[in-house]
Amino acid sequence: MIKTRHICDYCHYFIMSLTLSNAEECDVGDIADIHLASFGENMMLQAQFPTPALRAGLRISLMEKAREEIRDPQWAVLVVRNQNEIISFAKWMRPVLDADSYVEVPWRWPEGTRMDILNEWARKVEDASSSVIGSTPCYCLSFIGTHPRYERRGAATMLIQWGLERSVKENVPIQLESTIVAWPLYKRLGFEDKKRILMQLEGLRKDGQSVLYEELSLVCKPEVASTILNRLTHKSKTD
Repeated sequence: MIKTRHICDYCHYFIMSLTLSNAEECDVGDIADIHLASFGENMMLQAQFPTPALRAGLRISLMEKAREEIRDPQWAVLVVRNQNEIISFAKWMRPVLDADSYVEVPWRWPEGTRMDILNEWARKVEDASSSVIGSTPCYCLSFIGTHPRYERRGAATMLIQWGLERSVKENVPIQLESTIVAWPLYKRLGFEDKKRILMQLEGLRKDGQSVLYEELSLVCKPEVASTILNRLTHKSKTD
């Protein structure tokens, strides 16, 4: 368990004591709630789960999947706490050395999910990942979320730093998909924008017009991760 004190990047007067640890099965409800609080306004989530009932069902799916990942040694599910309250989480998939021997537990989506949208987006994400990283073993950040009340206070950086440290130690890259909103944080932490992922979403705007949804496929190389870690270590010593 890592315990540290972080100063808000933009509000240096605000100090919190944050603790990073592995998630336990009893944490899955908090993880699901933070996921929905973080991504509830995301256009892709709204397109795939367009009603309140579906989003309530999604919460159950998120809990079930988090529980399976916590049990799976191929995954590292992490949480950040402020005192005893979970405020942020991340799901890291460790490098898969033999893709033929590992089978991930599938998602179980609520009935009524827009599977046409979900499957098309999943295909686009997979195509982008194959294009930028191929079959190279890597750490993959599947999901990361911070409760909106605690944004920009260092929790996400702690969770990403966990992956940077293992990238350097094991000499493997990191790959992930980022929303446009999150891109500045990843850029600051050494990630490169390798490919745009685009999909037209119909009827999401109030006027019924379509929306072009975009995410970025990012990569961070071990040598870049090492430089970033040195910078973060120096910053923590001078704060």
